[in-house]
Amino acid sequence: MDENQHNKDLNYYRNLIDQIDMKILELLKDRMKIVQNVAQLKKSNNEKFFIRSGREADMIKNLVKINENHLPKSMIINIWRKIITTANISEQTIKIAIHNPKNISDYTHLVKNYYNDEVPILNFDSANSIASELENNNCQIGIFALPTNNDDNDKKEDTKENWWISLANNRSNIKIFAKIPFAEHHDNDKNINKINLVAVAIKETEQSCDDNTLLSIETNREISKLSVINTLKECGFEAKILKSVQVSQFEGIRFHLAEINNFINENSLNLKKLSQSKIKPFVKILGYYAKPIII
Repeated sequence: MDENQHNKDLNYYRNLIDQIDMKILELLKDRMKIVQNVAQLKKSNNEKFFIRSGREADMIKNLVKINENHLPKSMIINIWRKIITTANISEQTIKIAIHNPKNISDYTHLVKNYYNDEVPILNFDSANSIASELENNNCQIGIFALPTNNDDNDKKEDTKENWWISLANNRSNIKIFAKIPFAEHHDNDKNINKINLVAVAIKETEQSCDDNTLLSIETNREISKLSVINTLKECGFEAKILKSVQVSQFEGIRFHLAEINNFINENSLNLKKLSQSKIKPFVKILGYYAKPIII
């Protein structure tokens, strides 16, 4: 093929790509116009927090499913997360407060990758400070890191690191609603010591097509992690303990952070059975998040 023909063919395909790009841009504009109509409906219904995490997760999972591997899953997740976030911040002001007492830069990176660079992010040392920011509407979303190390030991810790203990006792309906990132590698070895964050907000409970539930379980200090796992199993839960800890501020109590495979309603009979079990726990639902997409 001579050079002139090569350039002619190349320009032909480039023009086709440009035309498709223009169609994509126009469709995105149309989508944003519809989002504004949705925002008005939410405002007219006196809703305070517009993000619909369950719908967002189901939307992306459906797109991944109907794509049938023609495009990489990560590509679809990244593109639609950015589209969704752009819609979110067009509906209402959003600021994010990250619980980051050790100033870990990866937290900010993961949050920006999940949302986008336009969302303001602030870092805080304590869970109580973030709760205050949410209650005063200075920030709309809080971010916390899930524990990565659950070695059994009797060393007492501080509630500063164990944010979930404070969250369990908040009276402002602050609930977990999402897990970050929204994709996990199929190879489990790649997820060892991987940072996982959860997002919280003052919002109503929302269920997706496939969720996990986080529970805070308080027991007598003598109750071991294994005893809690066995009791959860006896009560019909498929669960794992993310952390068991004693904290210096609460003598005689051991706190367990449990991830339950499924959406557990506040009125669940299994939850009632757990509360009345032999370990006599105090159980609090911290919130829910859609299970990540495996890539």
